[in-house]
Amino acid sequence: AQELLKQAGGFIRQARRILEIGCGTGYLTEQIRRANAGALVVALDLDAALLERARARLGADSRTAWLVADGETWIGGDFDVIISNASFQWLAHPGTTLAAYHRSLAPGGVLAFSTLGPHTFQELGQSLQEAALLLNLTALPEISAQGFWDQGNWKGLLHQAGFPETELRRELVTAAFPSAGQFLKDLQATGATNPRPRPFSSRLYKTMIS
Repeated sequence: AQELLKQAGGFIRQARRILEIGCGTGYLTEQIRRANAGALVVALDLDAALLERARARLGADSRTAWLVADGETWIGGDFDVIISNASFQWLAHPGTTLAAYHRSLAPGGVLAFSTLGPHTFQELGQSLQEAALLLNLTALPEISAQGFWDQGNWKGLLHQAGFPETELRRELVTAAFPSAGQFLKDLQATGATNPRPRPFSSRLYKTMIS
């Protein structure tokens, strides 16, 4: 979120209307509001409980509109900035959705987003596979991140959606946790939500965190 703000800060400060996709607990929304107190900010998220946490975080603000909606629901409008932090990896129809965002931008408007790539949580995927082998499971589980799109995919999609000028950056960030269980607890605390979860057995989970 901080890197996204750093790259898009100039556009945010000058914007009159801002749309945030997947606002979660409102961390980025709060930073956007600090950077530009006068703009109309429309913040949406599919999870109503997270949206309420975001609303409570910012308090009463007549210039911020909260919307419970799927990020792929076209809401129209004429936005100077459409921004999203770590939610585009869940788009089911990214090409169609990006084209809709392009139509929703005002002339000279900017789409700014951060997303997760296919190497995300690769250690978690390895831990799951090792646990599955210990249990002699024939079908090795995969985590959703293994299907996330890479930089080249996004560049192609953006071009097809009508964005002729794109700037993409890739960064690999490594964080250490004392255990797989603690990592999952910390991840849950961020408000991160998989709209298409792949559940696995409690036996596999217990083996992984043991």
